Amino acid sequence: MLKTRILSAVIAIPVLIIILKIGNIPFLLLNLLVVGLGMDEYFKLAKAKGVKVNRFLGILIGLILVLLTYLNSNNLSVVYGFLILSFLVILLKQVIIGVDNSAIFTTAITFFGVFYVAGLFSHLILLYNLESSDGRDIGSLFVWLPILATWITDTGAYFTGMNFGKNPLAPKISPKKTIEGAVGGLAFSIVLTMIISIYLGFGYFHGMVLGLLIALFAQLGDLCESVFKRDANIKDSGDIIPGHGGILDRIDSLLFTLPIVYYYLQWVVLK
Repeated sequence: MLKTRILSAVIAIPVLIIILKIGNIPFLLLNLLVVGLGMDEYFKLAKAKGVKVNRFLGILIGLILVLLTYLNSNNLSVVYGFLILSFLVILLKQVIIGVDNSAIFTTAITFFGVFYVAGLFSHLILLYNLESSDGRDIGSLFVWLPILATWITDTGAYFTGMNFGKNPLAPKISPKKTIEGAVGGLAFSIVLTMIISIYLGFGYFHGMVLGLLIALFAQLGDLCESVFKRDANIKDSGDIIPGHGGILDRIDSLLFTLPIVYYYLQWVVLK
């Protein structure tokens, strides 16, 4: 299993580097692919739980949200407006086309899928298009901060927990996770973000704070998806990535860390 995970990473990482380097349409297509597959897996979890959802409508809205974010990174009122409108569209579907057996659940679960996967992951686009106060495009470098720190948190927690883990972190949600592993992931994240922050020029203090926030929310994001899978009685959200499971299994932490990094940089570092 570990060899398969490593092989998948060896193939995926160079592809990601190339796409982030090129940007433009390849970057947009990457976001559309990840969100589309991620939302499909989310709706499969809901279906396994026995909840009927508007799968096609939800995925379509999610993809449009990604496209609008890409086209309007500097005018988020359009994005926020569409997010509100999408809720009304999902709700009105119950009135115009037909009421499902559980209209409240169908509407709520469908909209949550749009927000959880498409809404949160779209912050990768916002972060990538981030500009400094003097107009410099800095996002293409800053985007690596949550990606690398989330990865090192997961890796550090895994190896620390495997070698030193004794006390369960959340036994009812994810029995293999330990407090020692969580602390190890936290330490790895802080060290890495401090190094990156010094390189990017906004100082070790912000790097330390970001390392703490990323490690905390990365592990919370992972636990949240574990709650969904346990509720649906499913081990992995999918099997599209050999050794890693589904798309949601790979981006569950990023869904939480991308917004945290974006808003921290926007409101604290670059204000």
